[in-house]
Amino acid sequence: MKERHSPNIVYALADYRQLVVEYKTKHAQLVKTVAFWKASVIWLGMLTFCVTAVVAYILSDARKNIGESRQSMKEFTSRIQEVSIKLERAQQELAVTQEELRKKEALVKELEKNISTNSKKQLEELLKMKENAQSGK
Repeated sequence: MKERHSPNIVYALADYRQLVVEYKTKHAQLVKTVAFWKASVIWLGMLTFCVTAVVAYILSDARKNIGESRQSMKEFTSRIQEVSIKLERAQQELAVTQEELRKKEALVKELEKNISTNSKKQLEELLKMKENAQSGK
């Protein structure tokens, strides 16, 4: 009876060895695959971290630039308002000055008129006096 079971045991042992070899090769392949994926995950994690750091830096720089731009816009707006106020004052002063100039021009014209009429009268009087003086001689 032992002889009958012996070949079965030999075949079973041979099958067992083949199974063990297959499992060892599968195990080795799985270990390689796991090592590959672990390395891939580590590299992807590092890459993700780097990309995140770069994006965070870009965003913070953009926020900083936006803040500076807003501050510049506020300064420009206040400058524009100041210039606008100065312009309004200058326009008011110009209007007042133009009105004063018109009044003074009117006065000058009136004075010129008065001077010319007075001069004519005085010349006429002088001429009459001269004629009287010549006719009295």
